[in-house]
Amino acid sequence: MISSNEHNYSKMNSMLNRLCFHIIPQIQHNIQSLTLDPWSMNSVLTIGNYPTLHKLTLVNLKLEMASRIFLSDSPFVHMFKHKISDLVKILSNLKYFSLTSFCITLEYDNQIVPLLRQMSQLEKLTLSLYVRERTSFIDGTHLDNDIISKMPYLHTFIFDIVTEHVIINKEYLPTSDDVRRALIQRGYNIDCYIDYLWTEKGRCHIYSLPFTMESINVITNKFIPNGVFMNVRKLYVHDPMRSIEYDFFVRISQAFPLLEELTVFSMVNQKKQPNKLDVHEQTFSIIEYSNLMKLHLFMSHVDYAKYFLLNTNTRLPRLSTLSIDYENLVNVTEHFTSKAVRANCVNLKNIIFRKQPAMLGKFFFSYFPFVVNINIKSF
Repeated sequence: MISSNEHNYSKMNSMLNRLCFHIIPQIQHNIQSLTLDPWSMNSVLTIGNYPTLHKLTLVNLKLEMASRIFLSDSPFVHMFKHKISDLVKILSNLKYFSLTSFCITLEYDNQIVPLLRQMSQLEKLTLSLYVRERTSFIDGTHLDNDIISKMPYLHTFIFDIVTEHVIINKEYLPTSDDVRRALIQRGYNIDCYIDYLWTEKGRCHIYSLPFTMESINVITNKFIPNGVFMNVRKLYVHDPMRSIEYDFFVRISQAFPLLEELTVFSMVNQKKQPNKLDVHEQTFSIIEYSNLMKLHLFMSHVDYAKYFLLNTNTRLPRLSTLSIDYENLVNVTEHFTSKAVRANCVNLKNIIFRKQPAMLGKFFFSYFPFVVNINIKSF
């Protein structure tokens, strides 16, 4: 018996073989753009010469692998070097390059910067990176000196870069103005914020404006949006050591009006509950997330479940997927009896727990009548 996975793999492998051995050899001289994943990359790149290739997009590729394979001493380079006279020739011919990774990398300076320096003909560059353990922030001066100045034809630079766990020199703490200055002087429209939460390490988030990506790197409650992020559909708010308060969520709802997926992670309780807001704040206490379909609250304090799920605080007319700790769900729904929560959960179809509940509450299925999937996601 062949399982569906085996069948799909066999079918895709057959298609890839046909592409590599029958189609690419006939059209390789006309190919100007390639989009590859790790499964197809090796076969496709080694089968052709691609003399007119100017755009290469790598998807579903781990960041370290993406950078390693293009370094001159990489085994992968030697494998197809006889097909393409010099890897630098390919990279220098590229006009558009995009590298997006929301995984943490420690190899920015050792692998990513050397890779980018080989792309001297680039006209458009997109970078979304999450970098740790540098000796300084990735700021405007670094981007100008080490990347932009190496690309004389670059006319569009879109970026969203976080540097965190940077050891702080307490005698000199860079400000947001320090981080922005070099690129603003070059005419770029950018913004950033700096977070000195820890006593010995800092975090900097710098990004270009207008923001054109669908996802933005993880933000903390130090994020103060400048304008509206119309393209962003996914957002991750992570602040494990501080509470995330009402006014922050007001800013988020206004800055990301088309948000479809939101993750909130904070184990610290909110200092000011919505029902304790002052008279002025109470006027603006109900926030509507008109397009939000997925809400993830794993390992967050129960206050955030109360904040988002009670319809006295928020309106979630399209919410269809909820990730939450079962104990918090029982708490906020008052054992699946609260009408204020049911109003926001009326369209729920998927619920995801971190652990398998010993037993679902008596009224669980009547409370969530349209739920068709209950999944467990372990960490």
